[in-house]
Amino acid sequence: MSIFSRAAIAAGLAASIVAGTAGAAAAMSGGAAVTDPTTAPWVATLAMTGDAPLLQRAGCGGALIAPDRVLTAAHCVDGIDPSRTEVHVGARVLSSEPGRTRGIRGISALPGYRILPSPVDPARTDFSSARRDLAVVLLDAPVTEVVPLRIAVRRPAAGTAVAFFAHGTTGIAGPDSYRNDVLHRGDLTVLDDAACRDATPATVDGASVRCAADPATPPVTGCYQDSGSPLVQTVNGVPRLTGVFSFGGETAGKECGQPSPLYFADPVAFRAWAHLPVLPAQPYPSAVPRVSLTGDTARCTAPAWDLSRGLPPSRITFQWATVTVYGPFVIPTPIEGATSRTLRLGPGQAVTSLACLVTATNAGGVTTTMSDTR
Repeated sequence: MSIFSRAAIAAGLAASIVAGTAGAAAAMSGGAAVTDPTTAPWVATLAMTGDAPLLQRAGCGGALIAPDRVLTAAHCVDGIDPSRTEVHVGARVLSSEPGRTRGIRGISALPGYRILPSPVDPARTDFSSARRDLAVVLLDAPVTEVVPLRIAVRRPAAGTAVAFFAHGTTGIAGPDSYRNDVLHRGDLTVLDDAACRDATPATVDGASVRCAADPATPPVTGCYQDSGSPLVQTVNGVPRLTGVFSFGGETAGKECGQPSPLYFADPVAFRAWAHLPVLPAQPYPSAVPRVSLTGDTARCTAPAWDLSRGLPPSRITFQWATVTVYGPFVIPTPIEGATSRTLRLGPGQAVTSLACLVTATNAGGVTTTMSDTR
């Protein structure tokens, strides 16, 4: 599934990564491994910082559109901590080719980005679609060894052949499917707007979303961890970015591998925005929240903010959570109603089992940063 709830991404990319950590896929339902290391070197992978293997830390995809810019889906970075996230450009094989690694100096979501609850079941976040689902990730140093993937100047017409490049579960079906270690390519055909709307009960924003599908059986499908990955059209022998994966068949209740169009945010419509010299950046923490204990009361102190990498927050909220450790990853589970700076500990409750999440919002987007656990 490609749309994440805020709770799932509150600790950065950790929740998505843990769910996808397992190894190589066993069965293909379409698509093919990219064996040529010179093919699609502009594919980018977002990952948590840390010592675990990249295959475990990797999250969403993206595309290098300028030496210091990666375009991805806004829902991939909505609520992540940019100070705990890095970008790998050209990591064709995650387990052995980390590519060019860069830190993040800022993230800016496209104005108007919004998750659209399903008209059928608004409570089901996996049924949700999105509008204007694009974000620019600004790198802390340019990637000069890779020619960027330029955004197309016009939308491809219905019937146009396009290619989808991703490291998620592209083309893999079944409940035991895992992320692809090796970059995969899936060949698709662009559909018209009516076919896009008719294939899902979800809201399809025609102004910012296009779709494509694989007519083959079994089909290539876009699945969990494919979000943000690029859709490419070759024009006169030159690849051009025509889509950023946003959502898929999960909005119609389908599992990965079942026939469904793939829905892409349209970068063509927002090409000028993606290349603006200055973009407002979401809050960038210069530290992590601090938890202190006085008697039976825990208190959360918000971090300072790095104003050289992001605008100051216009709004800050707090959320206490219990934590579960999966190897190197700490996954928070929000405590219902615990949304103030302080938390009264219950009998036998230890501060070591708690974390404080601080969510900061501004014109560039939303950042959630989590305190260290003791």
